[in-house]
Amino acid sequence: MRRYQRLLGIASLVSGLLISLPARAAELKHWRFDSQQNQLIFTTDEAVRPRAQFLFGPPRIVVDLPGTMLGHPTVNQPIGDDSIREVRVGQDDSQTTRLVIELSPGYTIDPAQIVVRGTTALDWIVELPPAQTEDSTSRTANRLEATPVAEAATQVERIRVTPDGFFISTRGASPNLTVEQISDTQILLQLDNATIDSALTQETLPTSQFGLTAWEVEQIPGDVPTLQIAVTVHNNIAEWKALTSGNNGVVILPPRGVTIATRPADSDVEQSSPQTPVTTRPSPAPVVTRPQPSTAPSPIQHRPEPTNLARNGRLGNVTIAIDPGHGGRDPGAIGVGGLREKDIVSNIAYDVAEILEQLGASVILTRSDDREIDLDPRVQIAEHANADLFVSIHANSISLERPDVNGLETYYYSSGFQLAEAIHDAILRQLNMSDRGVRQARFYVLRTTSMPAVLVETGFVTGAQDAQNFANPSWRSQMAQAIANGIVQYAQRNL
Repeated sequence: MRRYQRLLGIASLVSGLLISLPARAAELKHWRFDSQQNQLIFTTDEAVRPRAQFLFGPPRIVVDLPGTMLGHPTVNQPIGDDSIREVRVGQDDSQTTRLVIELSPGYTIDPAQIVVRGTTALDWIVELPPAQTEDSTSRTANRLEATPVAEAATQVERIRVTPDGFFISTRGASPNLTVEQISDTQILLQLDNATIDSALTQETLPTSQFGLTAWEVEQIPGDVPTLQIAVTVHNNIAEWKALTSGNNGVVILPPRGVTIATRPADSDVEQSSPQTPVTTRPSPAPVVTRPQPSTAPSPIQHRPEPTNLARNGRLGNVTIAIDPGHGGRDPGAIGVGGLREKDIVSNIAYDVAEILEQLGASVILTRSDDREIDLDPRVQIAEHANADLFVSIHANSISLERPDVNGLETYYYSSGFQLAEAIHDAILRQLNMSDRGVRQARFYVLRTTSMPAVLVETGFVTGAQDAQNFANPSWRSQMAQAIANGIVQYAQRNL
């Protein structure tokens, strides 16, 4: 299971797997802020799935622990550091413990460099980059000022409130808009051939009207740049509408009568009556209704039509990136009998690579030994190799008290839908294991790759049956063969 993710964009979050928590609420047993390492470290007595976000006014990192009790009153810890004002911990509502790291006035950090990772299902670390003074950092909405992008026909310069909703003001050509609902509370607006104008800053983003909880603005560079704007609201996003306006912009309309405002910043952690947490995504690996492949818009620029051939079970001129999850100091999930995710997925991934190479494919491994490698370098390895496909291989986990949870899950974001189905079906045909479905998720390696990309959770290291399978070399070889078969079947139909 992916035990670490980056927080990206202006309100970046850790996405997560929606699972059933144990019947008994977890308890936050210990926490501390290590000023030397710039880390928040905490431990619970049951497995948890943190939800994290970066908020402005004042700048702060908020980490929510659903299904977790604090067990003691709110605690504030002043930090003897110029950039970190304090850390406070309290019970946000009856089911959620909240940890808040508040920066000192005049300081900010780059949300893209925040890492939340679990060393085990009970032990978590929030790693912060060095804080900078606000004057020395970019004032753009999402740290993209230094990213070179091609000249675009449309520039987004402001997002403002109107009596009816929100208006995304643009200049230049009328925006080419695609809208996708990606969860019950979030829609994704994609503007092709568009860039962020310097007038769009953190300060100009509306923060509390019409049930809004967060914006996420992401610039995707390329020959034809794309701009994505994720809108997260308090209520059901299905009732909202987004349409191109004739007045050079995009109108976002909430349902009639919606006037809900989010709560003020100074109530991050309180012992008062339960309130809805101000979060923008559910915990790590969001699962949403799967769109049909014909309706799933690509979050990145379309690649040129492929000229590669895959015929008669052989691959010619096809480049495939295989990504063994975790590695080095990051063992990934720890399961039954001390099973380590990184060992399992390395074994499977290397076998997949060997099989594909024997079929004539050019295979790129994001790591070919036991080393720790971050998420963006994995993507860049595939991009620099101009890979046609990206397949990330992982092993899942839940509490060791849930050995009954076993099975296969395969994730895609948008363009990897057909690849995910091909691999998932090939595995189920070859191996007798529970089918937990093909699911959509905004994992970093899925949504930032320019080729069809999938993440395969080959089973649960904490599951009684799956752990037994993982310990069997023959079963691991069959899993590798099945993944390779799915890749070949996809390539034969699409490359």
